[in-house]
Amino acid sequence: MPAKKRDDQKVADQANDLYWRSERSVNQIAEEMDFSKSGLYALIRPLPADRPCPECGEGLVFPNRTALTKATASCLQCEYVGEAQPAAKGTGPDASTRRTDSGAPGSDLEAAGDGAAERKMNGVRGRRLNRALWASVLFGLAAGLYLTRRSGRSG
Repeated sequence: MPAKKRDDQKVADQANDLYWRSERSVNQIAEEMDFSKSGLYALIRPLPADRPCPECGEGLVFPNRTALTKATASCLQCEYVGEAQPAAKGTGPDASTRRTDSGAPGSDLEAAGDGAAERKMNGVRGRRLNRALWASVLFGLAAGLYLTRRSGRSG
């Protein structure tokens, strides 16, 4: 693995360790590591929830500390979001979510450093918004047709 990738991975590992295992705020961590908040969030990998998704069977994750605190896990493969008990307090990403020196993911989750997990989450949100948009369009069309036909009968 080239030295730059190795250094980038060390920085991402440090960011994840501070984010998941410390009580520091995101602002404090970002300031300490000389990142913007969005730059820090780009490095954060989802924390495995150690529970399979009830809909598709893939592993559930906590995408951020708020989700962990609220015990709300998400599936990166489907649209499932639901309750999941977090692992013991103070645990963080373990070796199963870190990349090996060969650059291959240590689990079925891609490291957030390359944006894969974020793209998957955005894809889920995008599908939901797309469905809502089309449902609204179809509902509006049906309402318009109904009102047009109704007004044609009474007139």
